[in-house]
Formats: sequence, structure tokens, C-alpha cells
Amino acid sequence: MIRARVALWTNVTLLLICLGLLAVACSVPESNQSVSFYVNGEKLKQPPAVDLVDGEPMVPAAFLESTFKSKLEWTLENPGTNGIYYSDKVAVLMYHDISDKTAKKTNNAEAESAISLDLFKEQMELLKADGFHVISIDQYADFIANKGNVPDNAVLLTFDDGYESFYTKAFPVLKQHNYPAVNFVIVSGADNADKPKQVGRPKMTWTQMREMQKSGMSFYNHTYDSHKYGVMRADGLTKPVLTRHQYLKKEQRVETDEEYHTRVKTDLEKAEQHLKAELGNTKGIIAFPYGAYNAEVLDILKEVGISLSFTVKEGINGRGQTNGFRVNGAREGESAKQLMEKLKALDLDNAPVMVHMDGQNAAFKEQPYKGPNGVMIPLKEYCKMKGMKFSWSKHKKQYKITATAA
Repeated sequence: MIRARVALWTNVTLLLICLGLLAVACSVPESNQSVSFYVNGEKLKQPPAVDLVDGEPMVPAAFLESTFKSKLEWTLENPGTNGIYYSDKVAVLMYHDISDKTAKKTNNAEAESAISLDLFKEQMELLKADGFHVISIDQYADFIANKGNVPDNAVLLTFDDGYESFYTKAFPVLKQHNYPAVNFVIVSGADNADKPKQVGRPKMTWTQMREMQKSGMSFYNHTYDSHKYGVMRADGLTKPVLTRHQYLKKEQRVETDEEYHTRVKTDLEKAEQHLKAELGNTKGIIAFPYGAYNAEVLDILKEVGISLSFTVKEGINGRGQTNGFRVNGAREGESAKQLMEKLKALDLDNAPVMVHMDGQNAAFKEQPYKGPNGVMIPLKEYCKMKGMKFSWSKHKKQYKITATAA
């Protein structure tokens, strides 16, 4: 009888523990990556990451913005008070051009709209006021290679494309705060910067870059002449030339694997040679145009001696992260304070956030949060707010959204 009672109580205890664990699990995001997603009847080739919270699907804000042209801004709901937001990691900010005027709206995937000079100044002031520490690309490279340390709340400032505005507008602000920065230069643009007729926005000259090097600025590879889209198929489809075989119209064929490899390697080698000759660079570092790369490009980097690269994917970088994440500092409509809040939350998974949708406070019943895939938004509630039809099957892992006609 005693043994029976002991066995009974043991089973009851185990059952209660299991129920307790189940209750806890219900409040934790459950990854549900393998899903089918349909928007207006069309199946998406690259569905977003989906978390299930209490059975409700949550999707990244970035997906909703790009798919439905929403504007979703967020700030931490409960910001930290000890002044340390992350340690032994580096947040990397990304900029392009700087303008005296407010940035223009753009649909460019790389978000190449210029940031206004006033907003840039405010951001640089808040970095210091909020306890961030700006480091150099040399410090960053040593940290990634496990050869050095970085301060708490470390930030690296990066610029792409080598625009002259870096010299005329950004440099004076950076020098005022004693901030180092790195600019990834389209090297062919620098080679042609002194010519009377430049293509596109004015680029920096080698002379200007050498002057800025003396004040802590660095300049690295953004390819020699591969910052562009090219035709990849006979039907005229265009993609970034660094990552796709080009269509040779005269020969009516696509590049061979060997021709593609040689073209990319030659371009990157030429850029590295010019950077070394003009600026004395001893490291090989690149920012991929449009953030586009593939496995073969990563292999080619090793062949030409480039040990560090940067994408346009949002995230924070730890030791050994040789292909780095970056945060867009010139995001349209984002205030300097909102950017600071984003930096503070980069290393906080499941941190609750407050969301503004299209300029208005969005009172979601299911709490939006900052997770590994970015800020996660309750999909069902979002669709309701936008007047879109939504249906989903948990069993089939199938989600359907129909945007009603305007």
C-alpha cells in the first residue's frame, strides 16, 4: 500500500512539473520557420521567419514594411538603466550620402537615400550622450580576429560609396567628436574623381582621403567597378553583378563558371591594388554592394587577401563574425532617439518594444518584441489594422493574406 501511494504521488508530481513547464513554454516564442506564405494568392519564394506566441503568429517588422509598404518604428519599452547595453560586441552603423536637406524617399534595397546633415549631427551627439563608444576599423578587425578587446557599447561608423559629402559634411562632424570612421570606396569612382565630368554624385579624391587618414578616417573596398546591376538572362533580368553570372548579349550566352570567377576576382584584386598604392592599406576589408554575396564570392575574398566583409543585414557582431552585420543609420523617418533605442536593444532577445505604425501608436494586444529575427509583430492584428484578410492553418503551417483593393 505504501509503495502504491509513493508511486501515485511520484506520478502526480511529475505531471504537475510537466504542466508547469508547458505553462511557461506557452509564453515563450516558438520557432516555426518551415511555413508556406501566400500574399494575394501568390506563394512567396522566401517566406518570413514566424514565431508562435500563445498560438499567435509573429513576423518580422521588416517583412511587413517591404511587402505592404508600411512604416514601423519602435523603441524599447523598458530601457536599461545601468548604461551598459552590450559587452564584448560591436554595433556597426551604415551610411551613404549626406545632404543639407531632408532625405528623399527611395525604394532602393540598399537604402541609399542621403541622411540630412542636421540629423547626422544629432545622432553623433547622442552616441556620446547615451554612453556609446566609437571605435576604429583597426580596433574592430583585431576584435573580430580575437586579438583585442573593445569597450562596452562599442560602435563602428561605416559609410559606403565614397561620396564627396563624406569629406565636405561628415568629416568635420566626426573630427569635432574625435570619432574615427571607415568609408568603403567604389575605387573606379575615386580614380575618376579628378576628371571634369563625373558619373553620378561627386566622389572623393585620393588626395582628400589621404588628408582624412591623418585624422583617423580609413578607406576600404566597395569593389573596383562592380557596384551595379547587370543583365543575367536573355529576357533582361538584372541582378548585382558581383553575385551573378552575366549574360553576354553579343554571344547570346551566360558567362561560364570560370569567366564569372575570373571577372569577380580581377575586379576585387584591382580595387585592393589601388587602395594599397594610393593609401598604403595593409588589410583587406570589403562592404558588399547592395549587401549581395554568395559562397563563391566569400571564397574569392580569401584568394585576394580580404579577411573581413560587411553586409546590410541588421544585427550585432561578436568575435569571429568575419561577415559583419550593420544597422542603417539613415533609415527614412527614423529619429536620432529611435536609432539609439535600436542600438540599445540589438543584443536583447525577446525585449518588449513599443511600436508606431505609419506614424501612429499601434496598440497591439499581443506584445511586440525584439527577437533574433528583428522586431516581431503580431500578424493577425496587423492585418486587421490594415484592413487585410488573413487566414492560417497551424496544421499545414500555411498563411494567407489578401490585401483589399484601395
